[in-house]
Amino acid sequence: MAKKLISVLVVAAAATMTTSAVATSSMGFHLRAFVPVTCGVQHNPVGSGFAGDTARLGQLREYCNAPNGYKLEVRYSPDSLRGVRLNFGNESVMLDGSGFATIPGAPGPRIQTRQLSAKLGSGEFDTQEFQVAAIAN
Repeated sequence: MAKKLISVLVVAAAATMTTSAVATSSMGFHLRAFVPVTCGVQHNPVGSGFAGDTARLGQLREYCNAPNGYKLEVRYSPDSLRGVRLNFGNESVMLDGSGFATIPGAPGPRIQTRQLSAKLGSGEFDTQEFQVAAIAN
């Protein structure tokens, strides 16, 4: 009995679809997709080392699909790295020992790789923690 009922429903559905397709000459549909904002940073220590008073820290691969771009946030141990200048490609920031700094990323979605270095000057690279994150604007 159940098999006969399912067969009848399938035949009825097929007939309805055939009738609908014949009755209309065009079809349309709406597709809506939501893409989540994703930002991140990957560190590659290639080329790391010291050159005089500059510590070469490798490369940062930054990616972010935020429409309004992103910035980089640097977190490090408070009361350390005072007077150290961090260089991210052509951007740089002087660290004040607060444990936090912001660097411009990009004004729109972007994937880029930048060299990361620290000019020590009279200070030292004396931190227990050092993190860089990409944050959507």
